[in-house]
Amino acid sequence: MHNEAEKTNKKEEVIIRQASETDLEKIYKIETQSFKKPWSKNLFLHSIKSGEIFVAEIDGEVRGYICFSRVLDEVHIENIAVEPKWRGKGIGFQLLKFVIENNKNCDFFLEVRPSNQPAITLYRKFGFLEIGRRKKYYGDEDAIIMIRRKKEE
Repeated sequence: MHNEAEKTNKKEEVIIRQASETDLEKIYKIETQSFKKPWSKNLFLHSIKSGEIFVAEIDGEVRGYICFSRVLDEVHIENIAVEPKWRGKGIGFQLLKFVIENNKNCDFFLEVRPSNQPAITLYRKFGFLEIGRRKKYYGDEDAIIMIRRKKEE
């Protein structure tokens, strides 16, 4: 019985890597499971070709992704999602941490639905603050604009 408890508490290793075109179908599946108005496959394909999307892989399976763009010292987090059955296991945290750690001395911006409390909680853990709203950004809902200012070393 003791061994069984150890087995279920063992954390799966998350590997974060740049997405490739072979990941497109899985990324798109997670996207459509996660959002009312999903991105198109073409938009993801563009992000993959631009090198602006990373995936979180567990046991060889893509479980989440993060899309972002960087211009000079500003990073815009454009999209982040985790497969529904894998949420709450720290995958989104690891994806966001990876992008922040690999884009030092940058300001980070994002938009999030006010109804997406798990995402807002995650962003606040990284020091994101609400700076405004975009009216009807999602059509049916405003967007909260959040920013994380660069850390001065």
